[in-house]
Amino acid sequence: MKKVLFLILASYSLCFAQAPTVSLLGLRIYASDDEYLPPVISVGQKVTIEFDISAEHPPNLQIVFAHATKDWKADNNVFLNQDYHTKSQQLQFTVAPNGVHHYDYHYKNDFPDDHGVVLFPYSGNYLFAILDEDMNDEVLGEGRFIVLENAVGISMRVDNAYYPGKGAPYNQMNLITVKVDVPPDEEQLPANRINHLNVKCVDIIQNWKLYDAFRIDVDDDDPDTFVEQAYRPEKKFSIRNVPPGNEYRRLDIGSPRLYPNEEKVRLREGADLSRFEWQGTIDANGAAKLRPFTGANSDYLDVEFRLELPSPSQKDIYLVGAFNQWQIRDDFKMELDPSKRMYSLHKWIRRGVYDYQYVTASIDSVTGEANDADWIALEGNDWRTINRYIAVVYYHDDRFGGFDRAVGSAVAKSPGGTSETKSDN
Repeated sequence: MKKVLFLILASYSLCFAQAPTVSLLGLRIYASDDEYLPPVISVGQKVTIEFDISAEHPPNLQIVFAHATKDWKADNNVFLNQDYHTKSQQLQFTVAPNGVHHYDYHYKNDFPDDHGVVLFPYSGNYLFAILDEDMNDEVLGEGRFIVLENAVGISMRVDNAYYPGKGAPYNQMNLITVKVDVPPDEEQLPANRINHLNVKCVDIIQNWKLYDAFRIDVDDDDPDTFVEQAYRPEKKFSIRNVPPGNEYRRLDIGSPRLYPNEEKVRLREGADLSRFEWQGTIDANGAAKLRPFTGANSDYLDVEFRLELPSPSQKDIYLVGAFNQWQIRDDFKMELDPSKRMYSLHKWIRRGVYDYQYVTASIDSVTGEANDADWIALEGNDWRTINRYIAVVYYHDDRFGGFDRAVGSAVAKSPGGTSETKSDN
């Protein structure tokens, strides 16, 4: 009996040890097959989901989508999330080029797909998860994007305005004003009619920061947000404390001569320093450039990020950028070497050019949410910084038990310059 039990356990251990290992690297989400556009699309456009897989054989992957609330909570609603139209059928991939060692398959797919399988029938926020079906639907990666309607009139203006009661550079803020005009009932389509009383919320997205948007809501008690004529079809939403920040730092590991494959990368410019009072050079508004780097030059490099400070930060420091969807995540926390006054972090990054920066914050151990995030403390804040802002207007639709639609959007850039600008709003 003991001999039989030993053989069974040995067989089980062997099977477990031989279970295939699948790793996902370099997840990117962007609009309309344009790597410079954040994942905010209009109805009828496509969102591109791109990533690499390290595995012995092509895994059985599926992407599952879910409509979500304006607060990014998945809607548990079969009318919004119809089972057949929320799951990809067959993902397209290519085998990694010769000379690449750190991934085996490259996936790039556009949604809604051309076969009419994955559909986004309603506007609003969408979540997705990349699942390994061979490993009990293990989640390999996750992301978010927004699908927009053009159902309301909307305009946006960005001004420079001093924030009262704060010293430099925290007093240089962007004042953002969004005008929304809900059409009369007779000018609306009956199936998607909008009651202007339920148009209460506008989110302001700075560059690619879908995970850190600024909100203006009729029902909030924020002293820095204002809604005029809240109960009329024409409303004006304003927020006065959006920091322009600084132009992002630039990670350029595109040169195989400077940074050969298979060698660890310590950036030749040296360790990063605080830019609290130092204006950076022009950036790509949070995007990454990877497409020019093909063949063996599309591999991943072990990049060491280093940040040298005169004294340790009172809060933890996190690396954020185009390589992690601009999220403050625990796996991007910098480690301090007190003897060198140096923070450092090693990350595998695909060869390319990326915008990035450092943020001080603390992450809640239970929720995983970042608290007290300060995007200025290590990077500075200056009106000269040019940002791309997207305003998204949300509407709470009473159908299907209630859900949030994204019924309009506007895009504007900050004015730049070194002084206040006069608004005629």
